[in-house]
Amino acid sequence: MSKKDKTIEVTVNDIERNNQPIQQVFIGKQLIGEILPDQEKFKATMLTNQAQFFVHSQEEGLAMILQEYHLHK
Repeated sequence: MSKKDKTIEVTVNDIERNNQPIQQVFIGKQLIGEILPDQEKFKATMLTNQAQFFVHSQEEGLAMILQEYHLHK
C-alpha cells in the first residue's frame, strides 16, 4: 500500500521589527519560526519550543526550521 503525497503550504514573510529585518516562516496560517540576522550569521528560532539554531544563511535557517517542525509533527 502506497502513501499519497500531501502538499504543505510554506510561506515566508519579510517584516521589520526594531529596525531589524526578520523572516517569518508559516505552515498554512500557523507561524512556526523566525529567522533574523545575528552579526555575521543568522539565528533561526522555533516558536513552539524556543529552540534556536545559528546558521550561515537565511536559506539554511529556513531548512532548519522546516526540519525541526517535521521532526515534531
